[in-house]
Amino acid sequence: MIFSIFTFFCTLRFQIFRYCPILTNHTSAYLFSVQMIMNLIFSFTGTQDIHTVSKISVQKQQTITIPCLYDQKYVKYPKYMSSGSVWIFSHYVSHSRMSVVDNRTENVFTATLREAEVSDSGTYWCSVTLPGYDAGTHLYLQVTEGLRVSSQTVSGYEGGNVTIRCRGASHWCRIRGSCVGRDGGSLERTAVLCDDGDALRVTLWQLQTEDSGWYYCSDGDSQMPVHVTVMKALDITQFTTNPSESTPPLSGNGKYDEVACEDLYEIMNGIKQKTQVLLVTHSFL
Repeated sequence: MIFSIFTFFCTLRFQIFRYCPILTNHTSAYLFSVQMIMNLIFSFTGTQDIHTVSKISVQKQQTITIPCLYDQKYVKYPKYMSSGSVWIFSHYVSHSRMSVVDNRTENVFTATLREAEVSDSGTYWCSVTLPGYDAGTHLYLQVTEGLRVSSQTVSGYEGGNVTIRCRGASHWCRIRGSCVGRDGGSLERTAVLCDDGDALRVTLWQLQTEDSGWYYCSDGDSQMPVHVTVMKALDITQFTTNPSESTPPLSGNGKYDEVACEDLYEIMNGIKQKTQVLLVTHSFL
């Protein structure tokens, strides 16, 4: 009976084959079977140490990036994506349109699927290869014409603003954080406005470096991940010239004429500032 259980577990998942030596005594077989049973229970539910969205909708022929945030204890282990409704029967996703990049500094690996096809729809697992067993958490990918965003990657500078347009969405959330949407909620320094009926216009204002990270738009069923990067603000003085060379001569009335140039800072680096910059020009009378 114990040997039958052992044989059954050896056929459950491709990775188990490498843990199937010929056992010469019943005690070893029993201990091995207990370990496999624990792994089986764990595999059906996934792990709480890996986080991602639960369901993603992407348009056909578009590119989608899936973020998988993991605990520090997994940082040195290989990461991969697998596909299949049940974890123990899932298989590596190895085709050329899927790539996985591990960012160990931020404890997140991303899986990017290019040129999405309807046949790509299904359950996927953010997976980590560990000694004796693999850890994973699942999400559902649906290739459709539904939820979509203006861009999956946005960036801005400290003190500035960024805006994301989510079509078909009702909420804007931070992964492992809170949400804000049409029906309320709260997310620090975030404004949400309805735009063109089914679209949500999300603005993150007075950006801070800690705002960098993964967010998502949601329609209550599916999610679309969006990565926000906040960079150090540029020093406007690098664009100025030597004052002794740029100061114009006096005008005929012995005064400088001042011309307001609003949003000069925005023109140079894309950041809206409250301060007006005055350009001094010479007028000929």
